[in-house]
Amino acid sequence: MNRTIILALITLGLAGATQTFAGSTVIVESRKADDSTNSPAWTEISGIWSKSKNKSRAEELTFFTGKNVFITQTNKPVPAFKIAPEGLESGKTYQVDVTFGNSHGNPASADLVVAVAATGVSACTISTNTPAFQGANANTWTTLGTITPNCDHPTLTFTYASGTLSPESRWYADTIRFSPEGAAPAKAKPAKKPKKNAE
Repeated sequence: MNRTIILALITLGLAGATQTFAGSTVIVESRKADDSTNSPAWTEISGIWSKSKNKSRAEELTFFTGKNVFITQTNKPVPAFKIAPEGLESGKTYQVDVTFGNSHGNPASADLVVAVAATGVSACTISTNTPAFQGANANTWTTLGTITPNCDHPTLTFTYASGTLSPESRWYADTIRFSPEGAAPAKAKPAKKPKKNAE
């Protein structure tokens, strides 16, 4: 077992929460092991959210504690959530990646576009509108861009912008990762638009 994984497991044992510090990488899951919201690291701002067992199968998540994730199936009222990671260093640039699960019967939306707004940063390369939560990007780490915090408590707010949301076309809100620039795992990939629903 490598040092990164050991540090993650030690932190989980001590903190009992899903915000995990593996070396200098910070990972924020939407729900804790007891199935409660991972607040204040992850906060629902608006919309109708429920839970799903369709956890991402991306590498690394085996070692974290959340067993369920947030989903929304409607854009009325407009759904949004905020991430407030702790442990990021002011002045250091972090690559931001997202991962979420999917299923054949309850797929992630194929055309979902999410608006992203950052606060507490001196630089941000994340697109103001991202397709990263679309079904074609499920079960892997997808790169949103980078942020450079200028304070101890930067935030990212994710808000529905457009696309189909229904019981058969969901927005899965699972896990966000912040990796120091140059140290992000190579498997993270840019977001892509699918041609059809992922299964």
